[in-house]
Amino acid sequence: MERDIIIKFLNREANAEEKRQVLEWLEQPGAKKAFDELLKSEWEISLTREKDETDYKKLLHQIHIRILGTKEKKQANTIFPWSKIFRIAASFALLVGCIFFIKNGLDYGKETNGLAENRIQRSTGVGEKLTLKLPDGSTIVLNGNSSISFSSTFGRVNRHVQLDGEAYFQIAKDSLKPFQVLTEGMLTTALGTAFNAFARDGLYSVALTEGRVAIEATDKTVELSPGQIVILDKRENLPAFNISTFNYIEIMGWKEGILDFDRVPLGSILDDLANWYDVKIKIEDGIDVNRRVIGTFRNKNLSDVLTGLGFSMGFEFTIDKNQVGIKKNSL
Repeated sequence: MERDIIIKFLNREANAEEKRQVLEWLEQPGAKKAFDELLKSEWEISLTREKDETDYKKLLHQIHIRILGTKEKKQANTIFPWSKIFRIAASFALLVGCIFFIKNGLDYGKETNGLAENRIQRSTGVGEKLTLKLPDGSTIVLNGNSSISFSSTFGRVNRHVQLDGEAYFQIAKDSLKPFQVLTEGMLTTALGTAFNAFARDGLYSVALTEGRVAIEATDKTVELSPGQIVILDKRENLPAFNISTFNYIEIMGWKEGILDFDRVPLGSILDDLANWYDVKIKIEDGIDVNRRVIGTFRNKNLSDVLTGLGFSMGFEFTIDKNQVGIKKNSL
């Protein structure tokens, strides 16, 4: 691995391909030792050239802030530029832990602070829901077709989880160990908070119901207040935050078996129904999938929901086991 690429990675100047190369290299035998030697070398060079006498504990504190993504981040960067921290920092384990957290959402390795560590994963099938009680007292409600993973040392060393899909989090307070949710698109940091997180197919969102959270993505950090939702949509190559208010039932209704649609395209609703009820839906020509729908269905079966939609949208349907056919009303 080229030294210049590693330095660019540490300084957050690497492009996507260079980041991929570094992360793959770090998994190779001997890479950790080489990386440790590089950090040590850069630290010694920095001390020689700059005669830096900065308090080492303060530097480590700033690194912790950077890794945890808290609101103190901006202040930390003002006091100690990130590139300088990396040059001076001698803590290889801390830095590698940060990199592996960026990649996997969890501290990665056989041991963490002397504690044996394994990965724990919980998943749901399409149409299923699962409630988890974590060791710290936090509660997670996992929506269908979703998974969450965390370390067996959760709560003792840190409170990091990785989410793929959708879940509602009720977080127990612990100011010393911020609760962090990593998805492919963003990092959410919370103390005592309740929020809904979604991450699937390039679309990411966090909707806050109580407390405060910090969201970090695309090298930006924002804070949400209760009633706000942040959406990051990478499907259209527009990696920018969109913050707005949200309808509670529309976002959180899935926990109570409520489907709520407010001017949502019919095609999107049918996609949701396919995931919700674990069916495959075939739409024949003549159906306007872009027509928007307003409606709420509470604990209804698939036939009831399609009957209501078909009446207002002018289509009829057939259900054969897990196959659903939709065609324009013949009347």
